Amino acid sequence: MPEVSFYRRRILSACTVGLLALIGGLIGAPVVAFVTNPLRKKPGTPDSAGDDYADAGPIDALPQGQWKLMPIEFVRQDGWAKSRESRSVWVKKNRSDASDIHVLSPICTHLGCPIAWLSDAGQFRCPCHGGTFSDTGQKIGGPPPRDMDPLDFQVRDGHLWVRWQDFKISVPDRIPVQV
Repeated sequence: MPEVSFYRRRILSACTVGLLALIGGLIGAPVVAFVTNPLRKKPGTPDSAGDDYADAGPIDALPQGQWKLMPIEFVRQDGWAKSRESRSVWVKKNRSDASDIHVLSPICTHLGCPIAWLSDAGQFRCPCHGGTFSDTGQKIGGPPPRDMDPLDFQVRDGHLWVRWQDFKISVPDRIPVQV
């Protein structure tokens, strides 16, 4: 009878060690993956959240010589949490080709109100405090401390890709803000 008890203890001991190894592997695998992820990423490749540019649509859809408010949707990543955010940008194409495009943020540099385009006046105007900007985004009058903020963009396969950037408001210098 002592041999049966010895084998039973040995089997139970092996099962316990196997179960602890399984639990340790389940806990350790995500930790190892998290630590080694930067080592596996190839230099020059975009992050999984994208390359910070959002598709604003085909360039052919832009009217020539007119400002158009275009919606963009981009992915913002905060740690592991990814969220989709929608914004709008003012876009103007001056020529029929893609060589002369201007992209401006619609956020007033004074207090962050949305800026509207007044086509009859040929200028941008902030409805909150009366800030006015020229058709190129330069400050004409009112309380805004600087011109409208231009945004980076690229043309890829006939589409306009815009990189959204928030800037500090109520300061004379264009200072990017991480949100």
